[in-house]
Amino acid sequence: MNEKEYKNTFRFVLSQGDTLLCEKCFDADKFNPFTRYSINIRDILPKSITKIQKVLSKKKYDTLMDVGREDVTKEGSHSLIYDLYENYLNNLNFYSYGKKSGLDYNPQIVVQQIDGKTIRGVECKIGFYINENPIVERLFYVDGFNPIARWSVDMVETVIEITDSIFEKIKECDIKNMWDDYDLINGRGLSINQIRELSIGKREEFLRNLRK
Repeated sequence: MNEKEYKNTFRFVLSQGDTLLCEKCFDADKFNPFTRYSINIRDILPKSITKIQKVLSKKKYDTLMDVGREDVTKEGSHSLIYDLYENYLNNLNFYSYGKKSGLDYNPQIVVQQIDGKTIRGVECKIGFYINENPIVERLFYVDGFNPIARWSVDMVETVIEITDSIFEKIKECDIKNMWDDYDLINGRGLSINQIRELSIGKREEFLRNLRK
């Protein structure tokens, strides 16, 4: 399903500078409005970044799409890459090969001092968004960044694994929020519209008072 068919869309984006490495989208309207706009996935991010750092710095990609051959530089050949990936997985978008000339992709290594530590590597970013609005973004650095990773299925599978964990986290929160709605309806006599109008602070206050 195309992203545009969703009214509200969650987007997980992995990028390096201006280069989109991988993007996974899924339907945000499967979840209740309160859940959609009160998401906290910060506890998932450290392990997710570690996984991405590992996959972007691999020395060899056994499942690499065959884009290293000379014939991929011919006009229109990038469509084959896109079609193969599109058939392989739904809702995954990849950087258009035609927007770069050849395979001359070798991002610059930077050195940063962060909290007294020297960080060396290629700067990358992950972001989780609802539509175009950021929920959370994180910069990180990949030491030993392998440019070939941008064409690897390994990277795709890693992004899918991360987005699956995000989906499960949101689903668990949504179930909890629905039970909280049930308590507010039956314990406070609120209508669902009144519940939707509560601020997060007031909602938590009502729930705490109900459970004393």
